[in-house]
Formats: sequence, C-alpha cells, structure tokens
Amino acid sequence: MMSITAVATSPTLPAQVLHFVESCRLHPDEWRFASTPGGAETLYGSSFACMLLHYLGELAKLTAVQQQAWAAYLNSWQDPQTGYFLGPELVASELTSRKHSWEHVSQHLAVHVLPALGLLGEQPTYPLTFAYPFMDLTYLQEWLDGRDWHDAWLEGNNLLFVGQFLIHLRDIERQPQAQAALDLYFDWLDKTVDPATGLWGSNGYCSNAVALYGGYHQLLVYYTEQRPVTAPDKLVDVALSLQHADGGFHPYGGGGACEDTDAIDILVNMYKQSEYKRPQIRLALRHALHHIQQRQMADGGFVYRLEQPFIHMGVAKTASPANQSNLFSTWFRVHTLALMSEILTDEELLRYDWGFNDTCSMGWHRAWDKQRYMLGQKERQEEQRVLIQRQMQQKMSAAKGKVRRAGGKVKRRLLGSQDHA
Repeated sequence: MMSITAVATSPTLPAQVLHFVESCRLHPDEWRFASTPGGAETLYGSSFACMLLHYLGELAKLTAVQQQAWAAYLNSWQDPQTGYFLGPELVASELTSRKHSWEHVSQHLAVHVLPALGLLGEQPTYPLTFAYPFMDLTYLQEWLDGRDWHDAWLEGNNLLFVGQFLIHLRDIERQPQAQAALDLYFDWLDKTVDPATGLWGSNGYCSNAVALYGGYHQLLVYYTEQRPVTAPDKLVDVALSLQHADGGFHPYGGGGACEDTDAIDILVNMYKQSEYKRPQIRLALRHALHHIQQRQMADGGFVYRLEQPFIHMGVAKTASPANQSNLFSTWFRVHTLALMSEILTDEELLRYDWGFNDTCSMGWHRAWDKQRYMLGQKERQEEQRVLIQRQMQQKMSAAKGKVRRAGGKVKRRLLGSQDHA
C-alpha cells in the first residue's frame, strides 16, 4: 500500500506535514492513527489525518479501494442504536474534563468524522438517531433557551454541533423536519446576537475574546447556509483588537490553535464580504503567518501552544507532552494556513492548492477564485500607509505620555515647595 510520505518529494511545508501524519499511523496497511506519535489509537486521529490529506491534495491520489477501506474503518466505530461514533478514546473513566461531558465529546467527535467520511465519498452506515430530538421544535426551543453565554466558547461548539447535524439530517438523511428546525435555530440566533459586536455573549456575559472563540462556530453555519451575519464590520474590529503583539489571537500571548483559527476564519470571511479594513486584515494575517510558522515542530507537525502539554478536552488518549506535535493542532493550523492563502496570494509559503471540507464543519470554507483577487503593488501601498499611520499614532502617544509625566513632576515639585513655605 502506498505510504503517505511517498507522494512528497521536496521539503516543503506540505511534505513536512505529510511526514508527520505518516508518523502517527499505527500500521502501513491500515487507517488507524494515534493523535500523536507513539500514542494510542484514536478515531480523532484518523479523522484529522483524512482531512489533512484532503487539504494537501493527497487524498484524491489514494485508490478507490483505499478510500473505501478508510471509510469502512471510520464507520466501524458507529453505534447502530444511537448513531454516535464511539471511538476507542471515548472511555468514560478516561474523560478528565468536568466542562466537557461524555455527550459533548461524543458529538464533537461526530462532527469531525462526518466531513472525513464525506471526503472519502461515503456517509454514516446508520442514521444519526441521537440528533433527532433537535428536529422537535419544542425540544429545540427549550434547548436553545438553555444556553449559557457566560461560557460562550463552549456554547459555540454546542451550537455548531446542532447546526451541522440538522444540515446533515436535511441533506443526507432527507429528514423533512430538519429545515424547520434550522429556521428556528437561525431565528433564535438572530434575536440573541449582540449588535455591538456581531457575537453572542459579549453583552455582559463574557469577554469579547470568549465571545469570538465561541461565535466562530455558529458563524460557520451562517456561512454554509449563506445567511447574512449581524454587524460584519464589528466582527472585524473585535477580531483585530484581539491580536497580540506576537501575532496570535490570545489576549495574553502565545496564541492557540483554536483561538488563532477562530479569529482568522472570521477575518477571512469578512474580508470577502466587504471592503472594510482590508489592508488592516492583510497586515494581521501576515503577522499571524509568522506566529503559526513558529508553532511547527521539527517532525513537521504543529503544537497547540509552545512549552505546554496538550490534551484535547480532557480525552486521555489525545494527550501529548510539551512541544510534541499532535494531529488536532496540525489539522487546525494547516486549515488556518489554507484560509490565509485565500487572501495573501503574494506569500510564498501559502502558494499551494489547498483544499477545504465540503460540508458544514470546522475545516469548511467557501473558496473563491484567487486569480481574480491577486495582491499587487496597490495593496502593498495600502498596507504601507496603514503602517505609517500606526507609527505616527505611536509617536504621538509616546509624546503625550512624556508631557503627562513631565507635568506630574512639575506638580509634585510645586506641591513640595508649598509644603516647605
């Protein structure tokens, strides 16, 4: 059977990533993967490996028999009663996160297996029975009203799960009730969004950062269904405001595979929708590109954050030590590079025929004709003007600071002289 690494002949970033993916494979004749080299088998690992090969243009090079075998492996974990994909990592005693319940993790795994199956030309063997309650409008309304925006990040995941499952039930299972449920879903989201940010929860429940990390998820459902978003300019402003000096999108620095993708996905999608702050968005993406490059390890994969161990939602079999690559972070980082390539057509590292998932999911994006939007001298000049304006503003701020400090010294001296009078 063809080795994944056999298709790469140069030390380009895609070739490096393919080498890492192969290092997570547990047997050259099977489609079982660990989440990190030397780790245990996980269904997450196989799903992320499949999507990565598609993003890098290699999945289509597998034979039909190989693709069918991979899909059969993924489907072998599906529970016929519920429709869940009960991978070997879903061991109740090994789920260590109090925040992420067994139900949440099971649905999270399902939303990654589904697009992987689709890329392989297959669908689940059994219906997604576990998702059927969401087609009951009374149940769905009660479920929606129970969302807690204090943890908008977690709820954003939950909302993507439901939106993605309803689209699957409508398009794949042909369930007639699914569209009405989607209509209710969007109506509720439209009514609860914060118009000041275009996000959910930022109106007194959580920080803008947490609201954005959550909002990225349900916004994917908006983009897929081509629904207009609320306050697109505000979305851009919030995303730009979260960029740290290191280029990542974590308010305290260091970035994060999720945090960086969440902000960049919003910036790329809003860039395509309007002219608002396009030069600023391009500059932010260029800064982020360097940040992401620094998170690639010598083995070709990526880490979630530097100098920190990783475990995905408390699922024990996904754990990796500090500075060791894992398939989740590599999958999301590569997807983020593919997103940036849609805009930064002049960046050598990004000149590649990247792919995206073709159904609503994390990893999905609606690509455009990059040849029509190639960057040139005009765009570089726009960016240069923004940089000059920023430098002038920084100098003015520094000058004002000196004046304030000097005024404070004079005031203290005057007060001191009065004390001795």
